[in-house]
Amino acid sequence: MAQGYRSQLDGLRAIATSENSLSRARTAPRYPHPGGSTAIGSNLAYRLGKLRDLGLLQGVWLDCGCAEGGYTEALGAWGAQKAIGVDPERSRIDEAIARKLVNDKKLNRRPDAIEYHCCTDDFPLPDASVDAVLLNEVLEHVANEAATLREIWRVLRPGGHLVVMSPNRWFPFEGHGMRFAGRNFGFPIPLLPWLPSSWSARVMAARNYWPHELRNVVATAGFEIEKVDYVLPVFELYQWLPASV
Repeated sequence: MAQGYRSQLDGLRAIATSENSLSRARTAPRYPHPGGSTAIGSNLAYRLGKLRDLGLLQGVWLDCGCAEGGYTEALGAWGAQKAIGVDPERSRIDEAIARKLVNDKKLNRRPDAIEYHCCTDDFPLPDASVDAVLLNEVLEHVANEAATLREIWRVLRPGGHLVVMSPNRWFPFEGHGMRFAGRNFGFPIPLLPWLPSSWSARVMAARNYWPHELRNVVATAGFEIEKVDYVLPVFELYQWLPASV
């Protein structure tokens, strides 16, 4: 589900999206493991194509929860004048920086076109310094949704956009796996999202939003909904699932 949010105060906009449509695609050459990076194959191209079609791939982008920088690099390649990646895991940022240095040389790219920072709560960026923020399957993992959205609000320029891509609870599989009896099960769990929240929250590895819940979370932070849409058929990621599902 994709949702657009615009600030009710100063024109900040956000577009939140979910990858959970029940159609099936077989075009991606490689597929992520459950809970892994989606920055591979046609998955990445499909998601960035959504942003391109909305005319958003320009200006300065912040990739919040960038992991190894797959989407950060792609944002620059697809039209952003600058892309900044932030992530709390030092090892992932180190890998992203190593990739950046290789690509800077290979592409004869400006060294400041892509940058990375390891941080948790506060972004090392000035107020009103970015045109758009990407939260790609990140909001469901953060410790404090409201605090994360407040920090995003701080760095967004007036008229900027927040794009949220997050699981849709209407989809019958939990793609992050589950925790049970002290063990992690890293494969899609059928029907787990449809259990009552009081039950599923005990075992789910990440949050999973009903559409109205995601709207409320972002709108409460002051953003106005601008667009709601679906992003990627999740069955593309798990090719071993029966085609009749």
